[in-house]
Amino acid sequence: MKRIAALDSIRGLLLLLMTINHLIWISGGYSVIQNVTLQPLGQFGAAECFVFISGLLAGAIYSRESLTNTETITKAWHRAFSIYRYHIGCLLIVFAWILIAAYLLPSALPMLEHSAQNVLENPFKTLIASVVLVNQPNYFDILPLYIIFMLLLPVLIMAYRKGLGWAVVSISIILWIFSKELNTTILLPLFSFVFSSFKLQLGYFNLFAWQLLFVGGSTLGFMLQNKTLRWQHPALTVIAVIIATGLFAAHYGVFSDYGIQRWMLSSYADKPELGWLRTLNITVWVYLIAIIIQRYPNALHIKALSYIGRHSLRVFSWQVVIVYLSAPLLHNLRLESYYTLLIIAFAATLWIAALLSEKLNTHTVSRLHWVSGFSVMLSFIMLGNIVSAEGVSPLTIKVTNINDPKTSVLVLVYDEKDDLTQYPSVYLNAYSPQKLAQGVTIGALPSGNYAVLVFQDNDGDYNLTIGNNGMPIERFGYSNNPPLDTPVSMEQAKFAHRGPQTQTINF
Repeated sequence: MKRIAALDSIRGLLLLLMTINHLIWISGGYSVIQNVTLQPLGQFGAAECFVFISGLLAGAIYSRESLTNTETITKAWHRAFSIYRYHIGCLLIVFAWILIAAYLLPSALPMLEHSAQNVLENPFKTLIASVVLVNQPNYFDILPLYIIFMLLLPVLIMAYRKGLGWAVVSISIILWIFSKELNTTILLPLFSFVFSSFKLQLGYFNLFAWQLLFVGGSTLGFMLQNKTLRWQHPALTVIAVIIATGLFAAHYGVFSDYGIQRWMLSSYADKPELGWLRTLNITVWVYLIAIIIQRYPNALHIKALSYIGRHSLRVFSWQVVIVYLSAPLLHNLRLESYYTLLIIAFAATLWIAALLSEKLNTHTVSRLHWVSGFSVMLSFIMLGNIVSAEGVSPLTIKVTNINDPKTSVLVLVYDEKDDLTQYPSVYLNAYSPQKLAQGVTIGALPSGNYAVLVFQDNDGDYNLTIGNNGMPIERFGYSNNPPLDTPVSMEQAKFAHRGPQTQTINF
């Protein structure tokens, strides 16, 4: 199978989308750009497509007839080791950054520790657990998956060559079907003795479910490389168009009058477990995009995206590091009007990573220059973090009169421009009643005017449920503790935040 430029472009696009989403998620902000970057075509996103394409290309590249089984093992495992080296490099940089932030940017620690837990309490054990791929901080999930898949790839290809592809796919589907019972938590007893002092982060994606994407991709890649796949049929195309169009319409609420809501679709399209609706949605779009590429080879080829797609390993590693380094700065500025522009600016550094990678491959730049360039960028980010941190301070929220000690309490922090009847733009999280009775702290809140709503989410729908009389039927309260016999306005609940303070709210 010849190199397909459109696939490089698609990989580049997926890397860009993932980077933008990760930057927004880790900084706790919101941007309208997510209407485009977050599941724009239906109930699937960039990460699952990236894993599928990785499997497709791996199955094609490592199954060439010129490669013997021994050579396939050598090359695939060498690639796995290369991925592992980059994974370790990213871990060391991020862990060092968190330790540095503990001294220079203490207000950013709650956010960083939420994504990479236990680094300060048990740095050595956390690093060891991460190095052996057991502990996976947020946004470090994909590379460990890819390492495991590349180690297994030679076994898959040898099975394909023996005509046992049907057996491989069957086993993969069975593992996917039972993935909820086979999730990675079953491995906890194996590590509980060594890592008993803290709770491991086992990663967002279920390995037993997501292997279906890589195995399915590698199977197709092998068949395309060996020209044994006849995949087009007019009837199949019509069915794929109907399913893709229907799911796209449902995703954007066209059928909401019939009770088909996006949240309902999401329940069948679980991302960590690769739900059946997500798998179906990906499958039909893979088929349709394959038809477009075959009929119009240059239609999806965008040079700028193809450029970063050709250097996917180094670009992906770069984005993991940039996401953590820029998190404090973006978090402090997440309410500013130029927040989206900052997100785009940091995402644009992917092209710098691709450029340095290309120069390194052609030996026109040394590793010392590569490190120097990265160090300069790190210095600029550090300066921006320190400057932006000057206008932020912690907000502690306490709740009294909590009668139900078991049901979680939602904390919503609104900017003064928000609508109190909608989700907030600043902060939303659930806590146990015990924690809120003691007080929870939002570590780095920029100076401004805010309002806080807390309520006990008895029905688990993340909304304050209103009864027939127009009054909430779940226990609730607002900052400033205004009278609750009529709907509370922003003016009643608003308070000025100019320094460290505590808001005590009575249910």
